[in-house]
Amino acid sequence: MQDFVPHFIGFQHINHEDFVRNHIIPIAKTLFANDSEDAAIIVMDGTYIYLQKSADYEFQRLSYSLHKNIPLVKPMVIVGTDGYILSVLGPYFANGKNNDAAITKHMISVNAEGMNEWLETSDVCVVDRGFRDVVDFLREHGYNVEMPVYLKKGSKQHPVEEANASRLVTKVRLVVESVNARVKQWRFFDKVVSNHFIPIIGDLLRIVCAVCNKFRPPLAGTHPEDKSIAEAILEKCKMEMQSKRW
Repeated sequence: MQDFVPHFIGFQHINHEDFVRNHIIPIAKTLFANDSEDAAIIVMDGTYIYLQKSADYEFQRLSYSLHKNIPLVKPMVIVGTDGYILSVLGPYFANGKNNDAAITKHMISVNAEGMNEWLETSDVCVVDRGFRDVVDFLREHGYNVEMPVYLKKGSKQHPVEEANASRLVTKVRLVVESVNARVKQWRFFDKVVSNHFIPIIGDLLRIVCAVCNKFRPPLAGTHPEDKSIAEAILEKCKMEMQSKRW
């Protein structure tokens, strides 16, 4: 934690310019950053680490997830669009007060790891629908937010524009799911974790993520045709929208 992890994970282990240059794939840059050379695109998602049932009632109440019906803690994973793990914050309790939106608001409010100084106003946050309650908060802080569109009440399907926008977000956001799956390849995190490890579970997770950054290849590679593929996707979306209006 002293000599290895700080060099390979955390907002302060890499500067903004190097992250943008090395960990933003061309498809994501074309789809969401208008080919800006300065905008960082980060993908955020909360993952789960399952725990044994605790004899401590207060801890059991705070760590019990009504969504999963099991005790767990929730780290917040922040990655680049190539799958490089920028930071892992937490873990946080899993009760109803600690959903993805509430965790993100806390991270920004306390300036975790100095992230507010690291992030710039042109940066893009790619998230899923679980972050819907924090979208306005992020935009008030100057960040661009890309999230799949919610189906409006009474509607049976999305309009063409909304469906296409959601597909673009999903194409970029899926990399964080692959990152979570890579971390769970370690048997320690793939199973229910003994309560004896709770005090150091955050450190253990950061060690694994630092090892992934150092020794594992990117989950999403860069190919010469990526930019043209992204431009074709955008052009196809425009054609579909124009056809729908016609």
